[in-house]
Parts: sequence; C-alpha cells; structure tokens
Amino acid sequence: MGHTLRSVGINLNLAPVVDLNVNPDNPIIGSLGRSFSADPAVVTEQATAFIEAEHAVGVRCTIKHFPGHGSSTGDTHLGVVDVTGTWSPVELEPFRNLVSAGLPDAILTAHVFNAKLDPKYPATLSHAAITGILRGQLGWDKVVLSDDMQMGAIRDAFGYADALRLAIEAGIDILTIANQQVFEVGIVSHTIDLIEEMVSSGQIHADRIDGSYRRIQAFKAGLAVGTG
Repeated sequence: MGHTLRSVGINLNLAPVVDLNVNPDNPIIGSLGRSFSADPAVVTEQATAFIEAEHAVGVRCTIKHFPGHGSSTGDTHLGVVDVTGTWSPVELEPFRNLVSAGLPDAILTAHVFNAKLDPKYPATLSHAAITGILRGQLGWDKVVLSDDMQMGAIRDAFGYADALRLAIEAGIDILTIANQQVFEVGIVSHTIDLIEEMVSSGQIHADRIDGSYRRIQAFKAGLAVGTG
C-alpha cells in the first residue's frame, strides 16, 4: 500500500483505523472489516506494523477515529450517533499506546457523541475531548484532523458555520471537507470566508489559528523528510 501511494505522489495515508471491534455489527467499522481486533494490544501491534511499513517508504500515517468509533451502532455519515452507553475507556488504549510510542503523524477525530466525555458536543466539536483528553491527557501535540465536516452527524445537527467554529475552538487543525459536489459547489472558498469572518469578528481568536498554522507547518516539514 505504501509503495502504491508513493508511486502516485501521495505522502499521507488517512489510516490505520485503530477503533476497537467492540460491536462486530457496527455499520461503519466492524461490519466493513475496518478494525484489527477488539483487543487493544492486538490493535496496537497491528497498527504499529502498518505505520512502520508506510514510514519505511516515506508515507505518513493518520490514526483514527479518536476517541473510538468501534462500539457504535449507527453511521455518522448519516446523522447523530450516540455511544454514551456502549463506549468504554479501553477504546482510548490504542491511541494512548501509539502516541506514547511516537508513531502517528496525525490523528483524525470521530463525530460520535459521548456524554461521558462531553455532555453537549460530539468529539470533533468537543474542547473537552480534543484539547482536554487528546492533547492534555494523552499528550498529543501534533496535527489533529476532523472527519468529513459534511457528514450528517455534524452538518445536519449543528449547521455548517457553527460546526466550523466549534471544531476550531475544540482544537482541530485541519478541516476535512469531502463530497463538495453533493452539498455545495465552492464550499472550500466559502469555508475560508467564514473562518476569516469569525476571526475578524472576534468569535475565534487569531492565536488559535496561529497555533494550528505552526503545527501544520511542522507537519508539512515532516512529510518532506525521507522517500523510502
């Protein structure tokens, strides 16, 4: 996989999935065969092998979906998914282990709602989850990507502009925007305009943008190192 990506000029893989296979019938993880295992030790071992192999040929890796999508019974592409009753702290273990080992290059968030972590917002929009747990408790100081901001669990539930503001305030550095032709042509330029307006109006502090800028520049510098 790493060789294939490099052969077409791709240097970042939005993988591996490190969600635990808590619910094998999970419509977006387990039932699609996207989880290595229900055992965090096995997930850590397999993800480590995956990342090291990709790094060996100059491809960087993004682990996902923080703080764990494996126990869900719904699909965040379609709407709000509540894992409050199914999620447990063991789902953080692969993230904790891999971060401690210094292996990931980026981390991508889940849109799942978990009242155990934040009683109001899903993880992508949650300061408690991203800045509190991921950066604070797990010590992650590199780039955090959102899952697709066009997914139903975000756009339909919160509205696009509010979701952007909340994601940035939560600690997201890179906003993923897919399915542009489906939802809105010109969504990227529109997103930039919205963020500029939020900064100009004081809704988002410029220092918050600068923090992400510094992490992104360091991230890009890492992408340029080594070709395998």
